[in-house]
Amino acid sequence: MNRRKMLAALGLLSGGGAVVSGTGAFTSASADRDVAVQVATDATGYLAIDDTGNANAEYVTENNGSSNSEFGLDFTSGNSTTGGGGGVNADAITVFADLFEVRNQGTQDVDVQVTPLSFIESSGGNTTLIVLVVPQSGFPNVTVSPGNAETYDVLVTATDDATTSTSLSETITVSGEAP
Repeated sequence: MNRRKMLAALGLLSGGGAVVSGTGAFTSASADRDVAVQVATDATGYLAIDDTGNANAEYVTENNGSSNSEFGLDFTSGNSTTGGGGGVNADAITVFADLFEVRNQGTQDVDVQVTPLSFIESSGGNTTLIVLVVPQSGFPNVTVSPGNAETYDVLVTATDDATTSTSLSETITVSGEAP
């Protein structure tokens, strides 16, 4: 092979290699992709919230007024499943053990937090009602791995100043975030 042909072949190979490898940079890209989302009830979501199925399950309620059930807790006389009780006793601590659980039905660990963990109702300058939401394995946050659950207890204390008119209606927020 003569020298000119050899240099031309090497030049072609070098230039072709540069074109094939490229720089990898681009200015913009656009692509359409499908997205599918389904809304589930609290008990069947990726972060499931449900009763534990024990005897205290009667205090867990679900608002079935829409296509999505919402979890709730009801310790009042309005809860028709509790057999006629009218609320918690005054000057006592009432514990609702193993009341509800938060289950990780996703694919990665989730740091779970329930906020607020306490509610305080005051009347006439006196604290009359305190409600505590307590996770069993950690405080205040817990890490729940896929397929596992954290169980929560609720403690209610009412002073002797509490009367039948003392009540509390608040909202708790259950949140989960990947660590």
